[in-house]
Amino acid sequence: MSMEIIKVAVDVRDLQISASGARSYLESVIIEFKKEHPGFAFYFLDATTKAYTGNHFLLKLKEQLSYFLWKQIILPYKSKVLGCQVLFCSDFMVPYFSLGIKTIPVFHDAFFWEYPQHYNKYWLLFFRNLGLAAAKKAAFVVTPTQYASNQLSKYTGIPQSKIIAIGEAPKTIEDQNKDHQNKENQVSTTTQDILNTDYILHVGTLEKRKNIPALIRAFKIVQQSGFSNLKLVLVGKASNKITLDDSAAIIDTINQEQLSEDVVLTGYLNDDEVQAIYQKAKLYVFPSINEGFGIPVLEAFKYKVPVVIANNTCLPEVAGLGAKSFDPFEVTDIAQTITLLLNDEVLGQSYIEKGNAQLQNFSWEKTGQSLMQLFKKAVADS
Repeated sequence: MSMEIIKVAVDVRDLQISASGARSYLESVIIEFKKEHPGFAFYFLDATTKAYTGNHFLLKLKEQLSYFLWKQIILPYKSKVLGCQVLFCSDFMVPYFSLGIKTIPVFHDAFFWEYPQHYNKYWLLFFRNLGLAAAKKAAFVVTPTQYASNQLSKYTGIPQSKIIAIGEAPKTIEDQNKDHQNKENQVSTTTQDILNTDYILHVGTLEKRKNIPALIRAFKIVQQSGFSNLKLVLVGKASNKITLDDSAAIIDTINQEQLSEDVVLTGYLNDDEVQAIYQKAKLYVFPSINEGFGIPVLEAFKYKVPVVIANNTCLPEVAGLGAKSFDPFEVTDIAQTITLLLNDEVLGQSYIEKGNAQLQNFSWEKTGQSLMQLFKKAVADS
């Protein structure tokens, strides 16, 4: 008797729009789904019209209409024609009328409810009515952590039994050239200059919730406590959403603290440069006041960098015993924790070892396998 094939449609249109963590997530699960999996057939569906990412009001309006048509009409229709039993969408939104197909969205966090002031009010209205109603009809909802699952259930009323926490992993950077010397040659002169200094590191989009002004103020205290030659390297670009972007406050804080020579804003860097900068960092600092997962924690573990984190939201869950925590609302506590690790190499090494042990709990292969088990369960429950 032949094995029944589960056909899964994967919405990949978000690759045209998303950046940072959401993009890495979708790219990484696509890599896993493209591997050979007996009993599964995956179809990667994209819109034929290019998504608009600019700021022109009328074109943005047209983009919202295109998005609505894609999600609610074209995507479920294409999935149905292909005979798919499951439709997987990594960008929160699944179609309300799914034509009998089991839908599974990923909610990376509960920020729409936690920070409504950071989002366009019309988008929130659309999402909270249609998007949430569609999620409530879905077979399952995926979140990256138990913390995110708890928050989502609290705000939406979706039962926890239907919200499944499936972890993420560090971004897969392909080492096309294993020669370390040649690898360093692939970085820019500016990045090479950074690598020749002592620095602590933060990687992520410059959003308000990342709490970077507090990190900058803490860094000033660290410098004054005996680390005058230390730099703070901030890898990441400004948020493309004006309501989320914290670039102006970050630059103001740098100027107020007179740190223009010591805080390095790199903007966007390619994968080789990010990898090189992780590897040479003295310490990774994650002061965010809210995260859905926090992939940079695992990336720092991967590159054997001691990690200090905010003691809130999902970060202790992801880091386990692999990171020293601080109160992100207390600048002196951030500074003291950073200084403690910089002064004690033995302690730093112990966190590197614990971080490496914690990292073994996460891989994109595990994520892919867990998602496929969920797809099977969705089909079996029908």
